[in-house]
Amino acid sequence: MTTKYIGILEWVKQQIRDEKLKTGNKLPSIRLLAEQFQCSKNTVVKALLELEKQHIVYAKPKSGYYVVDHYQTTTNHKIDIDFLSAGPDKRTMPYEDFQHCINQAIDHYKEQLFTYSDQQGLLSLRLELVKYLQHLQVFTKHDRLVITSGSQQALHILSIMPFPNGKKNVLIEQPSYFGMIDSLQLNQITTLGIELTMEGIDFERLENFFRTNDIKFFYIIPRFHNPLGHHYTNEEKKKIVALAEKYDVYIVEDDFLAELDMDSKADPLFAYEPTGRVIYVKSFSKVFLPGLRIATVVLPEKMIPSFIHNKFSTDFHTSPLSQGALEIYLKTVCFNIM
Repeated sequence: MTTKYIGILEWVKQQIRDEKLKTGNKLPSIRLLAEQFQCSKNTVVKALLELEKQHIVYAKPKSGYYVVDHYQTTTNHKIDIDFLSAGPDKRTMPYEDFQHCINQAIDHYKEQLFTYSDQQGLLSLRLELVKYLQHLQVFTKHDRLVITSGSQQALHILSIMPFPNGKKNVLIEQPSYFGMIDSLQLNQITTLGIELTMEGIDFERLENFFRTNDIKFFYIIPRFHNPLGHHYTNEEKKKIVALAEKYDVYIVEDDFLAELDMDSKADPLFAYEPTGRVIYVKSFSKVFLPGLRIATVVLPEKMIPSFIHNKFSTDFHTSPLSQGALEIYLKTVCFNIM
């Protein structure tokens, strides 16, 4: 590395720190930078490619290099909040970062991303997700993960597929996530509801449901409940898992906003029965990019063949391009900010 090369790298970074170059701003042309640093255009190009790898700048064909959108500055404009989808603010979505990840995934995997793929999901992504889930207190093996086209697909499949307990009915919180309710109604699944308030649920009533109503699984959103915003305590989670174990009921845990929990001591239900009683569903739509349509579900080993069979009948496999790009993002960006 030459001093000119390093000088260009540091100059661009300092310009961004000093806000002389801001989000979306175009950098000076290669010719101007070569004149400024009295070096060859090749040296400038190498420096810009390195900045691109570091997700500091990105290239627009036939236009030039621009500062990556790492953050959104505040404005006085009216802000619309979409409470229905509960998705991330469009202004904070890492479009430019992810564009890099898509390009890198194509360069790395090439034709692999455009052919039929592993029905369970890319092995490399599942290995990366095992590490990612550890930050959420979910400790498991890659062969228990299945990649789905969003959590909605996972919930839909779980609603219709047979469970090892041989039971038929589903218990949900009232109120609950509308997407889950739609799946249950569409598939004409007998569904029961237990009232949830900001004070929690009635555990005597929950036990009665488990004991007398042939419950296949209990669908629960343990933190940042949609639509209430309710959180269960760790003690309540332990109690729910113990009751499920006692009455042979499975739990489908929808932990869609786990990353936003500031309480480092808050555990998922999965932490209290990681061997198979709790099925853990993690979407990347609500904290990342809704249009990516990627989620993962952690299943008991004995349920994986049936789940994959049901998934295969709906879409063969989840988009390999989306999977490869998410893997690159997790490796190069996400762990640096967690």
